Amino acid sequence: MAPAPSRAHPSSPPRTEGLRERNKREKRARIERAARELFERKGFEAATARAIAARARVGLGTLFLYARDKRELLFLVFAGEARRLFAEAERAIARRPERSLVDALMELFGRFLAFYAERPALAAALLREFFFRPSEPERLGALTREYVERVAALVERARARGELRSDAPAPLVAHALFAHYAYWTQAWLAARAVSREEAEAGLRAALALQIDGLRPAAAPRRTRR
Repeated sequence: MAPAPSRAHPSSPPRTEGLRERNKREKRARIERAARELFERKGFEAATARAIAARARVGLGTLFLYARDKRELLFLVFAGEARRLFAEAERAIARRPERSLVDALMELFGRFLAFYAERPALAAALLREFFFRPSEPERLGALTREYVERVAALVERARARGELRSDAPAPLVAHALFAHYAYWTQAWLAARAVSREEAEAGLRAALALQIDGLRPAAAPRRTRR
């Protein structure tokens, strides 16, 4: 009888990253970093794919293996930054789990507003390319869904501790709350109708107003006879 095939021991170390995978990851990181630096310094329109490739130390053909065009490069930059901001906000919220839903949302939304304020040229390109041009459901849509899912998770936590009613679906509430963030971000960066401070104050007030309408109804008081 042939011996049974050996099985990996449960404590066996995971397979190490191969040279090819590591090279691809490092090239992608260099491309994203070069694109972000040139978009911030020169602006989206002035930064060329050739200049980004040269700064990343890759050929132009290699660059287009990672992104079809500059717009997709901009998405790669934003996706990486967005996930970094997601992680930072999640750690900050976890350190103070007792904070209200409004405060938790402003921790998340506020990090993106701060990111836009620090990089006005990049923020302008992001708004123009992602909000006012034909959308990319496979890429930007997926990132937006991930954003809304994180908002929905905060809604679920608030509902679990009794801050919100239990009859409103968390995804629906999350979309409504995210819409306030989108409105005030565009009012600040696209329309220039408000300052950053006014956008943050307006966003907080809008979130508080909506969340106030989602609170559990107070139990009726019993009257003595």
